[in-house]
Amino acid sequence: MNQLPLALRACAKINVGLDVLRKRPDGFHDIQSIFVAIDLHDALVFEPQPHLEVVCIPAVTDSPDDNIVVKAANAYARAFPNDNLSAKITVTKTIPTGGGLGGGSSDAASTLIGLALINGRSYDDELLASLQPLAEMLGSDVPFFLNYGVAHVSGRGETIQPLKTNMPWTVLLICPGIHVNTAHAYSTLGITGDRQGIDLVKAWTYAVTNNAVASSDFINEFERAVFVQHPILATLKDALYENGAVYASMSGSGSTMFGLFTDVEKAVEAQQAFAGLSTYICSPVNEPFRTA
Repeated sequence: MNQLPLALRACAKINVGLDVLRKRPDGFHDIQSIFVAIDLHDALVFEPQPHLEVVCIPAVTDSPDDNIVVKAANAYARAFPNDNLSAKITVTKTIPTGGGLGGGSSDAASTLIGLALINGRSYDDELLASLQPLAEMLGSDVPFFLNYGVAHVSGRGETIQPLKTNMPWTVLLICPGIHVNTAHAYSTLGITGDRQGIDLVKAWTYAVTNNAVASSDFINEFERAVFVQHPILATLKDALYENGAVYASMSGSGSTMFGLFTDVEKAVEAQQAFAGLSTYICSPVNEPFRTA
């Protein structure tokens, strides 16, 4: 049994490249992307008790039952009816919502893991296999957050290929406070054909081995539509390059912009150019999940 109460850190992610390949018959889209977990995180505390209670600080939904943590906990209870413990789950939000950083998805994955741990289960391949269908049901990005690290993500997000590479760059996040609705962003892409996309695994391996990112290899398909709606994001991307980023992009469907820098000092220096905006300097996270 893990020490209780249990505290987990639900980390954010960035997308280095995001190809939208085709629209599927089920209404979702097939994508491919390099997901990198970073140490900007929400904090989840699990206090075991017979009945579920979720406190989110600050609240991110109008109704508590709409919070993805509640949905994840209910899904877990249905899948594991013999587990005795539910919990009071206190979520302290830091990851901006609607920013393409996967905060809600990460909270959902941490909820599944946290409930398993307080019920005496071990974090191992068997547990991950049992949680995978729940993660897929909760959202396309949720399966990645069962593992963290760096991965090539494909399908609608459920196919995870971990990449045993260490990202050598420091991440500077620029969060302009614009909420981009993911479903609307997909609807504006106008995907009608079937694209193969480039070999992102090969491109990523070359990039980290040579400490050089070719921006033409890692294009976020959402930028062409979202930048039209929010031109400030294109301006922020240009400013990241002007201030020394070796690569700059929007994460997910936006609106967070990020730059990769060769060291912390250069990221700190660049950060000064974005006074008045929420900014974070982050490092990659390689652990499968993190205790607080």
